[in-house]
Amino acid sequence: MIRLRRRQDLSPAELDALFNRFGDDYSALMVDTVIPIVTDVRKNGDAAVLRYTEKFDTVRLDAVVASSAEIDRGAASVDPALLEAFSAARDNITEFHAHQKRESIIYSRPDGTTLGVMYQPIERAAVYVPGGTACYPSSVLMGVIPAQIAGTRDITLITPPDRTGSVPPIVCAVARMLGIARIVKSGGAQGIAAAGLGTESVPRAHIIVGPGNIYVTAAKSYLFSLGAVQIDSMAGPSDVLVIADAGAPASWVAADLLSQAEHDPRAAAILVTDSEPLAREVQRLIDADLAANTGRADIKRKAIADNSLIVLVDSIDEAIAFSNDYAPEHMELMVDHPFEHLGAIRNVGSLFLGPHAPVPVGDYFSGTNHILPTGGAARFSSGLSVETFLRRTTFQHLTADALKRAEGPVRLMAEHEGFGEKHGGAVRVRFAPR
Repeated sequence: MIRLRRRQDLSPAELDALFNRFGDDYSALMVDTVIPIVTDVRKNGDAAVLRYTEKFDTVRLDAVVASSAEIDRGAASVDPALLEAFSAARDNITEFHAHQKRESIIYSRPDGTTLGVMYQPIERAAVYVPGGTACYPSSVLMGVIPAQIAGTRDITLITPPDRTGSVPPIVCAVARMLGIARIVKSGGAQGIAAAGLGTESVPRAHIIVGPGNIYVTAAKSYLFSLGAVQIDSMAGPSDVLVIADAGAPASWVAADLLSQAEHDPRAAAILVTDSEPLAREVQRLIDADLAANTGRADIKRKAIADNSLIVLVDSIDEAIAFSNDYAPEHMELMVDHPFEHLGAIRNVGSLFLGPHAPVPVGDYFSGTNHILPTGGAARFSSGLSVETFLRRTTFQHLTADALKRAEGPVRLMAEHEGFGEKHGGAVRVRFAPR
């Protein structure tokens, strides 16, 4: 049964557990597993990747990178109707992300100082596509399209092989649809290490994006800590927070919570409402669904029992304040006139407004990105976007007169910080007789 609590009855310890649900502690995993794997891949390249793939995925591969013929065979076997659905989603995602392009900036001050910012694409990227026991080709769209719009020229997919040692056909088809020719068929820490460090057959990426299991996340984090590669974020369990008023259909709210719960046993589904009748009916519908024992029932049951909650509040304003503290990955606002509340909403990975915007439409089709900050990280980070794949370089040009006016302030500041001789001198020397 999903728990139902009044906001005022939640203890400080309960609120702390809700609001400060940080990701996993990878310390032991790093030392015992991830660092040895990364070190081995750095030293032995493809041979290490193949060895770990056989160990963890129980398949023996002939090569780390899928051949063009394998990708073509996989793509050719996909149901055209499914491919058409992914093609339509591609168009929506491309359209939305095209609006995120950044223009370089340049301007001048009257004193002769010219300043600016150049936005340039990161040249080589790797996109992780979760796989193994399941297959998530939608992550190909979400990771690759923003990179392509940013101008990234070299993109590698990383995904675990299926039980036959092949790339899942739909992943091949979507890769072909987007013009991606390189697929590393090894997941986990070894696949991340291959892309982050480079091997004989895998070029070193400058950024790795995409969600994965704890080994993927730990490996990304470790490589980032070495300064080897940029990453998007630390992926953790997925969550949704739904704010609903008395007019929201209970069956729709229950369906949205359950759709999140079926992701993972560690997923969280939170309803915050000012309507007790709605809360009770949603509770009843969720319990009925779990009792029916259908569709990933064990996963849903654990996610609902361990991580999910219905919270009763006195007003929608109080519900929004709760959400701002919770910082959900996804937030649905199923209330009358949702746009009137936009100014009060903060700390959300992706926002779904009104009764006809359930999270799955954003996961797959509307055009927004589903690679989002989890574990409350929406307080300080954002979802994957075109900007993720852009480098920002500032520049300045000063005339002699502009530098002369800067000389005094630079000298004083440099002297205060203990660098007066050479920092200040680098300015003074330009006005000394030659």
